[in-house]
Amino acid sequence: MTASRGRKWLGRQVTFLGSGRLAIVLLSALVALLSLYLFVPQQGQMEAEALELWIRQRGVLGRALDILGLTDVQHSWLLSGTWGLLFVNLLVCMTRRFRTTLLSCRFPEEPPSFSTFRLHREVARAGARDAEVAEWLRRKGYRTLVGPDAVYGLRGRFAMVGHWVFHVSLLLLLAAGFLVAVGPDSFRGTVGIGEGEPFDLHTSPLLSTNGLLSSELPELKLQLEKIDVVTEGRAVRHFDVRLLTADGHQVVAGINRPYRKRPYQMLVHGFGYMPGWAIVNARKRMLAGAWVKLTPFPLRAEDSFPLDEDGSTVQVYFYPDHERDGEFDRSRSRLLLNPRFKARISYRGQQIYDGLLKPDERVPLGNGREFFFLPEIRRYALLDIIHERGYEFVFTCFGLMIAGLFLRYARIRKEIAVELREGSLHVFGRSEILEDLFEEELDRLAAELARTELHPHDQGGAA
Repeated sequence: MTASRGRKWLGRQVTFLGSGRLAIVLLSALVALLSLYLFVPQQGQMEAEALELWIRQRGVLGRALDILGLTDVQHSWLLSGTWGLLFVNLLVCMTRRFRTTLLSCRFPEEPPSFSTFRLHREVARAGARDAEVAEWLRRKGYRTLVGPDAVYGLRGRFAMVGHWVFHVSLLLLLAAGFLVAVGPDSFRGTVGIGEGEPFDLHTSPLLSTNGLLSSELPELKLQLEKIDVVTEGRAVRHFDVRLLTADGHQVVAGINRPYRKRPYQMLVHGFGYMPGWAIVNARKRMLAGAWVKLTPFPLRAEDSFPLDEDGSTVQVYFYPDHERDGEFDRSRSRLLLNPRFKARISYRGQQIYDGLLKPDERVPLGNGREFFFLPEIRRYALLDIIHERGYEFVFTCFGLMIAGLFLRYARIRKEIAVELREGSLHVFGRSEILEDLFEEELDRLAAELARTELHPHDQGGAA
């Protein structure tokens, strides 16, 4: 008795996991979670301080969204759980209905009972023969079977194969999408590219790499034209990176807007500032200079860069929007509203400056030489370059899903049975879906059958 109850309980769970209602709920939940990208700020899309302010302003709702991980939907356990349940739902559903799909593709050995046909039309016609009716149905695209007193026609018997192809492709897409998202990449590198700076994957220095940058990898060349920053008050709401490809096309990439160029994918995950510096002599002739990519804000460590080969260095904190808070210097925002450089300059073995510098403020180095930061301060973007692996399979799954939908609905399963009686023909019909449209089609077929002159080419039986 206990084993019987256990089997019944297990059967109920399997039925629930494979139900269409659960699939609708899970798909709706998945769409709702993904749509949160449009309404809820995500980590990485804005400054941490601005995100915390947004959460506090929303009160209980904001705290609930943060606790549930919905301010980082991509890594939320809700998204992973919904994704996994939908995979299980599809797997169980397909397994349970596989036998039904196979049976629906078989052509019956004898006409089914007319009692299962909901639609019925009577056509006044005397003297019609079964071979004539069978030939007429074949001309309409039906495969026919002639019974003792009726002719049966079936059209679209492989429509359920499209249903199966669609769900298998969706199942593979869920699995492939998850594996691509969390699986290892063959190559991943991080690079900082400044405004107006060209980039060549095989010659430009990378900040970090994960995997081997092989010379066999295809080339990737582009130029970063400009970084567009959208603000809300003093907070950075989001930013877009405008790239110019090697073939002259302009593309835009962002945190949630990757740029793809097979077999690579470029993801933007931050930006920083790239001031220029120069050393000039008494005649204002430039002796040395360069653009320097400083640590992205917020500051965590002091930057350092060399001035020459003799050990002269500049150690600097850069404040895009400087203010003095008591004894401490800090930046109110990430915007270039009041840029300052807290610099310690060592030149030829002597420390000659320690303090705050404005852009274009000169520091004497001796012998008429002066050091200064250029008034122009450019931005640079941090980009992850990923050698894609498995995305071709994802797109193939999408193509198979479209093919499955076409096969499913281009030729819907329809059945017609014509019963020959004395002085009349009784036409029965049914369709698996869109029955109202099929009812209109059946009216047209019945009217055509009433007025068509039947001339059979074949006096045989089944076709």
